[in-house]
Amino acid sequence: MKHHNNLTDSQIHNPKGFAPARKRTVSTKNGQSIVEWVKANYTSTLTITPIADVAGNLHHQYLCIYNSYDETKYAVYFQIINTNVISTPAGYGGVIAVDVTNTGINSTAIEVGTALHGALDAHADFVSSKDSSGVVTVTGLTTASPALENGTGFGVSIADVEITNEVLHTDANGNIRFTPFSTILNNTGVNDKNYVHNQNVASATWVVTHNLGKNASVSVVDSAGTLVQGQVDYDSLNQVTLTFSGAFSGKAYFN
Repeated sequence: MKHHNNLTDSQIHNPKGFAPARKRTVSTKNGQSIVEWVKANYTSTLTITPIADVAGNLHHQYLCIYNSYDETKYAVYFQIINTNVISTPAGYGGVIAVDVTNTGINSTAIEVGTALHGALDAHADFVSSKDSSGVVTVTGLTTASPALENGTGFGVSIADVEITNEVLHTDANGNIRFTPFSTILNNTGVNDKNYVHNQNVASATWVVTHNLGKNASVSVVDSAGTLVQGQVDYDSLNQVTLTFSGAFSGKAYFN
């Protein structure tokens, strides 16, 4: 009998869930002790090409569309004959109604696309646009599973742009996730915001708007690069007034 440690690479099968897992994923055990495939992040542009209704055949047919990070799986369904609401299909988190009753049975592809665009763009989870032929484009999706047509006959395609420079870390729930490195730095304060004010006109009072959203620390130097002490008054989280004993020009560094 051959043991696993003696098998060649060609004889070793991939782990469970490997085939459907998206590229750039790692297998992890989450905070609930469940094995899952964690996806690296990406942004997506979804293109939907509608078709015309024929004798009401699109009525209550639907598309499967995910929002960012797959938080909700929506059944985006069409109301052609009436505005009756469908029940949420099994495995879905919600429904979005596309009301085409204004043009109704035998609506053209442009009319169907116009209604679809209106429904998606009005929803908080999506941003959409429509061209002159009725093709709907959904943008602003992040790490969303591909949309699928479910009996509509619509053309559905998705273009992904991979997000780079990410790190694996544990989130607030103890689960392992991919997050952009810059976000980690900003959230931990390592990559803190700063601002440099150039005071070109000599003055004993400098009013500076830095827009850092905090009571920033301030260092002031004159035009010769010499450190100057003065009074710092925090007018708000985004503005300070610097007062000195005499007028001079120079720079103020805010961190």
